[in-house]
Amino acid sequence: MRRGVRGTLAVGTALLVVTGCTAEDRASRPTAAPSPTATASITAMADGPISATGPGADEVPRPVICGPGEAHMTEPTPTPPGPDDVVAGPVIWRGLKAMATGDPASFGYQDADGGHYKVGVGVRAGTTVTVMIGREARGRAGLKYGQAWGYRPVAGVQFAACPDGDTWFVGGFFVKGRRCVPLDVTAEGAQPVRVVVSLFAGACPS
Repeated sequence: MRRGVRGTLAVGTALLVVTGCTAEDRASRPTAAPSPTATASITAMADGPISATGPGADEVPRPVICGPGEAHMTEPTPTPPGPDDVVAGPVIWRGLKAMATGDPASFGYQDADGGHYKVGVGVRAGTTVTVMIGREARGRAGLKYGQAWGYRPVAGVQFAACPDGDTWFVGGFFVKGRRCVPLDVTAEGAQPVRVVVSLFAGACPS
């Protein structure tokens, strides 16, 4: 049976409710969250699979959709971007700029493979968009979105937002060391947009 949690809450609280259903949050690690002043309608898909098998398990781009089995929330009234947000076309990462000079321990954890850092991604209502790690950074950085895949790092993700509101997906980034990571963002029918994000590497070239 699918369990849903719905309501109107502050987005900061909402993201905590949604991510509380995921495997990573059971480790009680901190996360960058959307603005605490916005309101949202939340749908937490708690009973979806936590791992995937078969030949399509690591397909690139990985399809992450608004549907059962994927931890997400909708924001019917979008919140304007803030100074620490990264925006690329119809995609926004709240607070991602703060990672440039932040303490890695405040955003996630490290293991023998590298650093695992959580930050939700917002996608404009009704939009399908693909985010790819730039070729020059693949193997050293990855996208950790996709509940059905256990949030394993992957080189690219295709997000399909809900039609009734901007959609926030739980996840984050993987990176080896501190580095500047190029992201190529392509919405349907649009030219790719490249942004370079700093994962604890200070200022990065644009």
